[in-house]
Amino acid sequence: MKKKLHTSFRSIFLAASDLIFAFFFLWYALMTFTDGRFILVSLLNMFAFQIFLLLIPFALAGILLRVRRLQAASLAALILFVITFGKFFLPKQKILSSPADTLKVMTYNMLVFTPDVVKVAEVIREENADIVFMQETSFAMADYLQEEMLDEYPYQIHDPSDIPLGMSVVSKYPFQPIDGSLGEGWVGTPILLAVDWNGKTVNAINFHMPPTGLAAVIDLGAARRISKMRASQAANIVRFLEGRSAPAVVAGDANDVFLNDAYRTLVGAGLQDVWSESGFGLGHTFPGNKSVGTSRLHIGGIYIPEWLVRIDYLFVSREWEPLSAHLARTDGYSDHRGVVALLRLR
Repeated sequence: MKKKLHTSFRSIFLAASDLIFAFFFLWYALMTFTDGRFILVSLLNMFAFQIFLLLIPFALAGILLRVRRLQAASLAALILFVITFGKFFLPKQKILSSPADTLKVMTYNMLVFTPDVVKVAEVIREENADIVFMQETSFAMADYLQEEMLDEYPYQIHDPSDIPLGMSVVSKYPFQPIDGSLGEGWVGTPILLAVDWNGKTVNAINFHMPPTGLAAVIDLGAARRISKMRASQAANIVRFLEGRSAPAVVAGDANDVFLNDAYRTLVGAGLQDVWSESGFGLGHTFPGNKSVGTSRLHIGGIYIPEWLVRIDYLFVSREWEPLSAHLARTDGYSDHRGVVALLRLR
């Protein structure tokens, strides 16, 4: 009887393993050849790293049970993991220039509901970037930057809000707003600037794309519209930059991952993802902390793990050489971590 039960359990487990690997390879093929244009694939792409992790028990079972088809599937999955994520773990040795030759930039979604803006300011001061692109800027944050950090950042532009529509840029270098529009549907209005960096013009864009919230996940039609909107917004950024010859820095919260269409539109047009070029590790920036207003989901007080995905980006044009990139520490409130990079003109 025990032997029969053992045989039945083994058969059921192997059948489940076969099914899971079959779904995995189907998802990976669709992800590769559709750029996330199918909404279910796009949603799964958000958690691609975690999908690979879920295969580990079945890969181990293939080894322990000596099932060759599972072993072969596991090896194929490992190869696909290296293809997908291996570049983020390659050593990136860069020779750093003097500070006069480099531009340090930072993008940071501060979470508009953060109750202590001083904590946000402490992170900004620690990083000491030349230009800081901020999303979800609150009125309190804008006031603090203008009153307490004007000596550090004498050039500031703010469009604050008490809901997640606020946008700001603070800079050590002078800038002028650029007339233009990047279309509709953004979270807040993107900020377009021409920065005077040591006599050179740098085009700068601060953006915040719409999120795929829980309600949109339940309503796949809404999720599909949001995904298409992000792809359209990425195309608008590309068109805006096409008519401008100056080096560009594009920073913000894309609310999407590098496997989907919006990202691939930007990179396909020649923009460099600074983290991919000069960062190390997965670079996950979201979600974190348990403060009021955070997007970190919880059920009955049990929160999902922190820092599951990378949705905050610094993109730069080909004129730049990304020298390094790292994540800022969490301020203890925001559900995002800032991304900081050092750039040099080629």
